[in-house]
Amino acid sequence: MRSPMDLLGRPNPKRLSDFIQRHHDAILEAWKQRVQELGPAWRLPAPRPVEHLQDVLAYIAEGTRSAGATVDRKLRGIPGLHALSRLAHGYDLADVVMEYAALRAVILELWDRDGNGDGGRELIQLNGTLDEAIADAVSRYQAARVRLLQALDAISTAALGSSDLDTFLRALLRATREATAAVDVAIVLLGDGDTLEVHATAGLDDGPLAVPPLEAAREFARAVLALRGPTSLDAAAGALPATAREIRARGLRAVYGVPLIHEGHPIGAAILGSRHAEEFSEDDALMLRTMTSRATGIIVQAQLVAKERASRRQADDARALLATVVEQMPAGLVIAEPPTGRVLLSNPQAAAIFGLPLMAVQNVDGYAVCRGSDPRSGRPYGARDWPLARTITTGEIVMDEEIDILRGDGERGRILVRSAPVRDPVGRVLAAVVTFFDITERTRAERGERFLAAASAALSDTLDFQGTLDRVGHLTVPELADWCVIQTLPDLEGARGITVTHARPDELQRARALFRELDPPPALTALLDRALCSERPELFRDLSHPMLASLDGRGAFRRFVRALGITSGMVLPMVARGRTFGCITLATARTGRVYDDADLAVAHDLAQRAALAADNARLYEAAQRAIELRDNVLATVSHDLRNPLSAVLTAAAVMTKRSAAREDKGDTKAIQAIQRSAHRMDRLLHDLLDFASLRAGRLALRRQPHDPREIGREAVETFESQAQEKGVQLGVVSADDVPLVACDRDRVLQVLTNLLSNALQVTSAQGAITVRCERREEHVVFSVADTGPGIPEDELPHLFERFWRGQRNGYKGTGLGLAIARELVAAHGGTIHVESRVGAGTTFKFTIPVLDEG
Repeated sequence: MRSPMDLLGRPNPKRLSDFIQRHHDAILEAWKQRVQELGPAWRLPAPRPVEHLQDVLAYIAEGTRSAGATVDRKLRGIPGLHALSRLAHGYDLADVVMEYAALRAVILELWDRDGNGDGGRELIQLNGTLDEAIADAVSRYQAARVRLLQALDAISTAALGSSDLDTFLRALLRATREATAAVDVAIVLLGDGDTLEVHATAGLDDGPLAVPPLEAAREFARAVLALRGPTSLDAAAGALPATAREIRARGLRAVYGVPLIHEGHPIGAAILGSRHAEEFSEDDALMLRTMTSRATGIIVQAQLVAKERASRRQADDARALLATVVEQMPAGLVIAEPPTGRVLLSNPQAAAIFGLPLMAVQNVDGYAVCRGSDPRSGRPYGARDWPLARTITTGEIVMDEEIDILRGDGERGRILVRSAPVRDPVGRVLAAVVTFFDITERTRAERGERFLAAASAALSDTLDFQGTLDRVGHLTVPELADWCVIQTLPDLEGARGITVTHARPDELQRARALFRELDPPPALTALLDRALCSERPELFRDLSHPMLASLDGRGAFRRFVRALGITSGMVLPMVARGRTFGCITLATARTGRVYDDADLAVAHDLAQRAALAADNARLYEAAQRAIELRDNVLATVSHDLRNPLSAVLTAAAVMTKRSAAREDKGDTKAIQAIQRSAHRMDRLLHDLLDFASLRAGRLALRRQPHDPREIGREAVETFESQAQEKGVQLGVVSADDVPLVACDRDRVLQVLTNLLSNALQVTSAQGAITVRCERREEHVVFSVADTGPGIPEDELPHLFERFWRGQRNGYKGTGLGLAIARELVAAHGGTIHVESRVGAGTTFKFTIPVLDEG
């Protein structure tokens, strides 16, 4: 590679100015190499700016040629512009002077090599021109530097005094307008070419930019970023859309754009406008470029700070939200770190649930401070049995585990626990989180509901008054109490005065002995009387209740209570349907349980149900006595009426014979009316006697093998004449495989004749009644079907009730026939039912078991 000196060629005796022009490239190349040798400050990775150097050489050549003459107007101020360029790129004034010195040395050395080194006058002119250039450069540099330092000071002040990016940008634009008088309007847009947004403006006194000028500013900013260098609107107009010219809508004559570039990446653009200058001067352009260049780093730093602040705010907000959630969540929460199990976070709910400060726990073994047990087995929880400890040590996920706990204040409760590990992306356990839901009240409510449901079922199983009271005692002990004392009023029949229940027989015997000794304690009687008068339950959480002190003047009741070991109690009046039956007293003893309002609510509900069950038992017993009395009266009256009725029938038969002998038809009709009424009374008495016998269990069946088809035919034959007289078709249908049955023939005939009699009453002329007999598994089924009006659906459930008669079906009688039929069929081990629909007839069916041939 040839050196710059080789480019000179042979010596040329021409003038120095011509020499400079002729060897322009060689001088520039040699000057670059010389500058590189000045020191490490110039050996930078980026290329050294060379703008204005050609004009500087032209300026020197012109000055050397025309000594004492005025330099061409086009070249005036070139040294100052070069100095401003160096100032814009961060060079000191000494650097600029040394550049001129290096340039002088290169020219002189090359001039000497060319063989013209003896041109003294031209050398003088060269030195003078260079001195003038240096003077101009120094003057312009110093003046620009002062302005620039003022502007940079304003930028620094703005950066230090601003709290956010937009505040700094507004201060920057104010400083720019103050430092550069030509600037009337300034706009800063940040973002890349696609997402440029206005962040600050200055000089727009008539309000913000409207949409067209705003979009025009964006278009121009995009062009500035695309060029990656400062440019005027006029210079870039060829590459801009027509809409970009809208930026002049604010009366701007000169518009200048400077890109904001940081480490090679564009971050936005500054648009500067003047309303009075046609274009910005080199000094102004230098000032604008320098200020925006220096401000770019601050903008980036402000953006980073803004992002950091936003992230910090988000983190603070997230922490505040997490703290609020943790504080207000309706469950206890504990977070612990592995592998020690030290508690990192615990909310107030967790401390309230356990009644303990959990933040003091430092390791897994410290979990033993929480006392818990398995609700099913009662097995105590060790420190490492707790779900949080299992999650810490093994990573186990625990879902909905119920644990009975003993709180710090001695109260018992139940919690629902969920525990899970928090893992990092590779699966390592970073922490363990456990939540505690206090389900004490829910568990008690569910237990109370189950208890009351079981109590209702148990109380409904008996209609015995004393049996009901005994069941109340066994229901409450030990589920609800250790002691249950039921005291009934003296006027209640069938009940003991005091019923005492305890789980242990020895304690029960001791209590009964104490009751006999005190017969009972007067204070207990006064307490029960008070509860009965108020009809309100009373709760005694402990023996310090003032009511007990007021009733126990001599302390006998307190000694009685202490002898039984009672610690807490409730007195519950039994009142139902306006009637008071007595009081239930429930008490806890050595279990240490203390009653509260929830226990009182359950016990009060139980007392009400017990009172209703006792009243139902009382009413049932009264009803049974009334029914028994009625049945006895009916049986007695029926039996006593049969003798005079037999006499009436006998006399009527004698009168019928005499009337026939006299052929007196008038007497015959009267006698027949008497006979019909007497026979009807006889059937009624038979029904009453049968019913009384069935109720008393005195009706005996004479079971013998019989053919059910014969029984059916006999029943039909009994009513054939009545059916013919009424015009009703009566028939019997029997299958061939009907087996024998073991039955009382007369009683089965009684059922069939009852059903046939009812069917004839409701079946009109041209109707039909059919008796069927067929086998169905281990029974023979008898059925009586008629074509009568049918029975309304709402009456079907009552057909077999005693003394019940339908109002719309045409049946006549006492209402005992179907009830007796049901009892007779049931006595044979069969069933009877009815199928009917209004307008479609009725079918009665009953079953009799087949004969057991074994």
